[in-house]
Amino acid sequence: MYKKLILIVLIQISVFMQYSCQREDILTEQVVVEGWIESGYGPIVILTKSIVVAEEQYANGDSDDLSVVLPLGKITVSDGLDTVVLTGRIDRNYYPPYVYSSDYLIGKPGRTYKLQIEYGNRFLTAETTIPNIDTLETVRVERCEDNDTLYQINAYFNDDLYQKDYYLFLTKLYSKEKRFYPAFLGLFDDDVLVSQNCCQVHPGIHTLTDTLYHYSSYYEKNDSVLFKFAKIDKTTYEIHESYNELVSLSSNPIFVSNLKFKSNINGGEGFWCGYATTNYRVVIADSILNIK
Repeated sequence: MYKKLILIVLIQISVFMQYSCQREDILTEQVVVEGWIESGYGPIVILTKSIVVAEEQYANGDSDDLSVVLPLGKITVSDGLDTVVLTGRIDRNYYPPYVYSSDYLIGKPGRTYKLQIEYGNRFLTAETTIPNIDTLETVRVERCEDNDTLYQINAYFNDDLYQKDYYLFLTKLYSKEKRFYPAFLGLFDDDVLVSQNCCQVHPGIHTLTDTLYHYSSYYEKNDSVLFKFAKIDKTTYEIHESYNELVSLSSNPIFVSNLKFKSNINGGEGFWCGYATTNYRVVIADSILNIK
């Protein structure tokens, strides 16, 4: 939950490329929403204003101030029974470090959550659902075939063959990372489980700093891994899929300009997503004691 800087770069380069030939002097700023609600936790919303960045600025690295926080918005979330107004606060665990949240409305599986945002003369709405929770059948640590000092985490499923399901893994290395990151290849639907009931839980990629050239998809003996197994709805899946496509092509803005980030925000850009999560902790050193 995840990733403001690249998201705004890509959205605004796309806007710039599409409209600069027609209106070089005027481009509309967008209200950008990053919002989610997770089962067992209150809603989190990050609200910013996008700033258009030309290709020259992007290429020269002059695109640090791509967005500014909007601290005076009125944000409400409702589950159909209760409605809460979120409170803004500084939180250095997020980027930008200002979030709206509330502990008076907790995410529950099977419920739909409506988001309303008022900022100046802007009015934005969105809706998401937290699916019913699924749990994994078991989690195992196995030695990497090509390197006996590296290990992989395998998750085994009890997937309902008669229902279409969408999943997401997020990981965090205990004492090494401050927050969860989307796992590499951690977004998938249950089509991948037709031939096997197992998927690897790879370490998360730090989108702004990691590249595939120095990223390792395995764990070391001393790693303690926290990971979230999230069941998501189709819209949330498509939003993550859209984001992954943009990030994978972010090294070439020309290609990115032809893609559009999927947004479910009416009246703005961004996302409002629900996650039905189960948390797991795997200590590699303890788990490998049973590996022969």
